[in-house]
Amino acid sequence: MKINFQKRLLALAIAAVMTLSLAACGQKNGPAASSGSQGAATGSAEVQSGGQEGIVAFTDQAGRQVELEGPAQTVVSCYYVTTYAAIALGVADRVVGLEKKADTRPIYHMAASALLEKPQVGTMKELDVEAVAALAPDLVVMPKKLMDYADTLEELGLPVMVVEPETHEGLVTMLELLGQACGVEDRAAQLTNYYEEQLDRMAQLTEGTERPLVYLAGNSSYLTAAPDAMYQSSLIEGAGGTNVAAGLEGDYWAEVSYESVLAMAPEVVIIPAGAEYTVEDILGDPQLASLPAVQSGAVYAMPSGIEEWDSPIPSGILGTMWLTSVLHEDVYPFADFVADAQDFYQTFYGFQLDGSLITK
Repeated sequence: MKINFQKRLLALAIAAVMTLSLAACGQKNGPAASSGSQGAATGSAEVQSGGQEGIVAFTDQAGRQVELEGPAQTVVSCYYVTTYAAIALGVADRVVGLEKKADTRPIYHMAASALLEKPQVGTMKELDVEAVAALAPDLVVMPKKLMDYADTLEELGLPVMVVEPETHEGLVTMLELLGQACGVEDRAAQLTNYYEEQLDRMAQLTEGTERPLVYLAGNSSYLTAAPDAMYQSSLIEGAGGTNVAAGLEGDYWAEVSYESVLAMAPEVVIIPAGAEYTVEDILGDPQLASLPAVQSGAVYAMPSGIEEWDSPIPSGILGTMWLTSVLHEDVYPFADFVADAQDFYQTFYGFQLDGSLITK
């Protein structure tokens, strides 16, 4: 009875806060809201004196000021990218709640199976505020798409960090901020240093080589491509290739016609890990028969049973490294990449990755 009464009190409190938030919807000019439109993919952190461990204060990637009484020991991660980051930073055991459909993420099964037993609190479209509040975490981490919930959660006394890791720079900043928030700065620095070192290494390996024309297709259809503003374009460039779709407008998958793809004349076609089609679908499409990549058989699918290496995630550097081994195997043999990928997962995720999952 006591538990039910507490739950009812919590529900009433949430309802009251949400009502006030909605009433103020037309007046979103408070400090957090007004600064949230600035500083995308930015952020900074510092440890201030005060308390036993010291107050942790930082600016998140929505330009909001966040203050914690000390390094967060319990975290709700509303976004698979931040859950992946928690694993890579060695704090997966602090995650008390996470995004829905966790069982569809192979990496959770391999590296942090305990996450599959945790409460699932929402999607990229909506968040279960009551479920988050019931967990009473030290910190809630959410993507910018969910930041409308931030004020409500903070009214309930829950600190919120908004992240936007949609670019290489944004990803690095997110890792640094999460490292600061959880008191694992050294681990975050180790990961971001690895990222930068491998980017430099790939650039050195491919320096002076020809840059193949690459078409990286979208998940839903191979008649969508990555414009220059997308993270996937930087992946191609970092691997010593040229993105044939760089001139398309927008910052999301752009729809293209068969005629446009043929005019781009890519020498290599890459299928992302989450694609709903196969290499055979592209090679067997008669309308693409004259494409240089199809004629030479240079159509490759990224590994689909690990993580989405074509996305801005902590292991996203492996996408650049994988593609380098595909485009320039003479300077970076695929066997070397497999060894590097296994070493990465052993170092940052704490398990030995089955080499048979690393395909091309």
